[in-house]
Amino acid sequence: MKFAALFLLTAMSAHAVEIVAHRGFSARAPENTLAAFELGWKNQTDACELDVYLTADGKTAVIHDKDTKRTAGVNLDVAKSKQTDLTALDAGSWKGKEWAKEKIPTLEQALATMPKGKQRFFIEVKCGAEIVPELKRILEPMKERAAQLAIIAFKRDAAAESKKAMPWIKVYRLASGKTKEKKPTDLTQLIADTTADKLDGLDLGTADFPWDEAMVKQIRDAGFGLYVWTVNKPADVLRFAKLGVDGITTDDPVMVRETLGER
Repeated sequence: MKFAALFLLTAMSAHAVEIVAHRGFSARAPENTLAAFELGWKNQTDACELDVYLTADGKTAVIHDKDTKRTAGVNLDVAKSKQTDLTALDAGSWKGKEWAKEKIPTLEQALATMPKGKQRFFIEVKCGAEIVPELKRILEPMKERAAQLAIIAFKRDAAAESKKAMPWIKVYRLASGKTKEKKPTDLTQLIADTTADKLDGLDLGTADFPWDEAMVKQIRDAGFGLYVWTVNKPADVLRFAKLGVDGITTDDPVMVRETLGER
């Protein structure tokens, strides 16, 4: 009975929860590949998230790790490699033989998969502010599609400089519940920094934050949008939807949509 009531309450506001496919539909396809993004769009995810680095020759590579060993089996340092050397690698076979043709995409190639309309990309900057000029060069021609783009970043300089260079794009600060020193993240200070940088909101991890109504109110009172990552269990989907987050990032967008009662 309690679960049914919770489900009903959540379903009533489910339309407001944006479903973000983490590195594309990464539960089924190799992460950060064109196949993962295409599968996300095909399954009607509201958005896809991707990771991007600046390469040694000042271009882009869509990949999560600092090196290519885990997803390509060849150990290249992304920031020290040329774009053409990275995009030539097989980035799909680790997920299954059927994905052997998938490569590490450029940001332009990934963005080209995005349908016209409301679906959008969350572009996570994995490096620092040095990528901002190249990001601006790529994104400026898409200014009329601003509503279909967002930038997210853990590094404060990357987020702040992105917003300064492209004020027409929504920019969100990423944060984990604990710092690199394993200390609790100071949410009040994070909010103050995000306000000072004139960003649009926060994109926070599920772990180590209190995640209660008081926390959400504190963030909302600052005038911020609020997203959560990475949510892969139906019970957690319902919990965060009930708290009223703007969006849920997940490896499995179909699971989230079905949990929220959307078909």
